[in-house]
Amino acid sequence: MDVPPSLPTRPGLLSSLLRWGVACAAMPPLLTPALLLGPVSPGASDALMRLWCLWARRVFGVDVEVVDHNQGRYDASSYLFLQLNQTSLSETFVTPPALPRPVRIFMNIEYAALPFAGWVPWAQGSTVVVRQWSAQARRAVDRAAEALRAGASYYMSIEGRRSEDGRLNPYRKGAAVLAIHSGATLVPLVFHGARDVLPFGEWRVRPRRVRVELLPAIPTQGLRYEDRDALVERLRALARAQGLE
Repeated sequence: MDVPPSLPTRPGLLSSLLRWGVACAAMPPLLTPALLLGPVSPGASDALMRLWCLWARRVFGVDVEVVDHNQGRYDASSYLFLQLNQTSLSETFVTPPALPRPVRIFMNIEYAALPFAGWVPWAQGSTVVVRQWSAQARRAVDRAAEALRAGASYYMSIEGRRSEDGRLNPYRKGAAVLAIHSGATLVPLVFHGARDVLPFGEWRVRPRRVRVELLPAIPTQGLRYEDRDALVERLRALARAQGLE
């Protein structure tokens, strides 16, 4: 999708404010029902969230290309979609429509506090973690593992926070532990261009193209807790192979 002539590639103050106003104006009519439906009909709630994300993409002039190396074959009972590079809040409206199935999010409490963007996943049963509270973080991993074993799918970042300069942050072992404990199939994701849309610390969204790659799935059944370091290093190697450092 080409950027419409009315949406400059370097939006000015007035244009940026207008876009944010239009994107946020659609939140209450779409995401209030999504919030209410979350506990009783997560699928319907997810559909409304995806609809708002597509609207936000259009308003901001963001084109998203999804490259699925699994060719849409997702036959396992549960998946852990694992983001290998977290760089931008623009991923809030880029990610949901790019995923092949509804997911819960393993998210930090700061994201959960975001109006609608964090509230709706929480209502759908997502897991909130307070990373500064190690005991709570361990319990959160246990709850998410139980949900994965019951057939839910999750989405999370292996870095746990956005990169300020675009370089990879240290990888956390919690994602590998979660996958191993639950036996869920890992699907690594990499994002190209999300930082160009909305750099760290800025609020003006730039019309750009984002490519989301769903890398080949990695089965974890049969892996043990002792394999967590090797799994983390394998994921880091995948990120490096995608040109990420």
